[in-house]
Amino acid sequence: MSKIHKVEANTETVKWGYFDNSWEPILEVESGDSVDIEALNHQSGDAPDLLFDEKIKEIYDYNTDRNMGDHLITGPIYVKDAEPGDVIEIKIVDMKPRMNYGSQVLANWGNLSNEFDREETIFIYEVDLEKNITYPLFTYDYPRPINAPGLVTEPGSVERKPIKEKLTLPLNLHFGTAGVLPSEDGKIHSLQPKNFGGNFDNKNFVKGTSLYTRAQIKGAGIFVGDSHFAQGDGELSGTGVEGSVNGRIQINLHKNKKMFKNIILDSGEHWEVHGYGHTLDLAINEAAIEAVDFISHRFNLSKELVYSTLSAKGDFHVTQVANGVKGVHCRILKKAYENLEVNPESI
Repeated sequence: MSKIHKVEANTETVKWGYFDNSWEPILEVESGDSVDIEALNHQSGDAPDLLFDEKIKEIYDYNTDRNMGDHLITGPIYVKDAEPGDVIEIKIVDMKPRMNYGSQVLANWGNLSNEFDREETIFIYEVDLEKNITYPLFTYDYPRPINAPGLVTEPGSVERKPIKEKLTLPLNLHFGTAGVLPSEDGKIHSLQPKNFGGNFDNKNFVKGTSLYTRAQIKGAGIFVGDSHFAQGDGELSGTGVEGSVNGRIQINLHKNKKMFKNIILDSGEHWEVHGYGHTLDLAINEAAIEAVDFISHRFNLSKELVYSTLSAKGDFHVTQVANGVKGVHCRILKKAYENLEVNPESI
């Protein structure tokens, strides 16, 4: 019988800014088990009076070694019987804001930073759960370059300017970072998306959606992080609305299944395959190859026929341009292939 476990965010379960396959597991689960897991906002220092709670402050105070990426990573979770090459499914069962405030940054790495003279601005957003929306509450000019993870700006040190315009955005809770630990030894920076998952920043990894990836080490080592309240395709200015989220994930182990290079999302209505590259041309090329390989294998179709159907109905989206390596995902309508026999080796 499957179990429900709980992982709280604390100084033992949260790492800052990198992945490392030498991490000790914080929990062991079996296929089919669920985990209530907490993911934290790595921009909580932008308004500590609103974005800190006792545990988050403790993690900020404890994790002083922040010489790599920005992201707070919760994990890893060991999956019993998972071996390298097995397919791991991480399904989001539920997500709720940990608190009703989040942070959004016009960052020096944003797409239009040169247009804004590389000056950085913070927007603090508030959540209305009853209306399922978030909206900008106030803004301030960042007092220094954002050049290190986990910076804290005390409320009295900047001028907070209220946002008077009545703007609202729909809540879009999702994990921007998730996956399994890499086979490569040593510390791996959390910024860029990788074939094991990492910081892929697809806004569609929401409640009801499954992420599929291949285990690279024994036990897989599942993690989540970089939780968001909202984000557009592209993550144009450098971040979405970053916010701490408590979620429930279900973990499933699939033996003798084939995947190709990168993660795949399954929303029930669409598959989403991913490509990455230092240019959008390279990213869309990789996403297209992933899509052709996945669909041709899943339904035993010629690659030429799949290429044709993807050109007619495959929707390519810019996932993000904020993470050094660009991301593109292809949304594939499952209904288009519903009358075909599925290869039993496919996910």
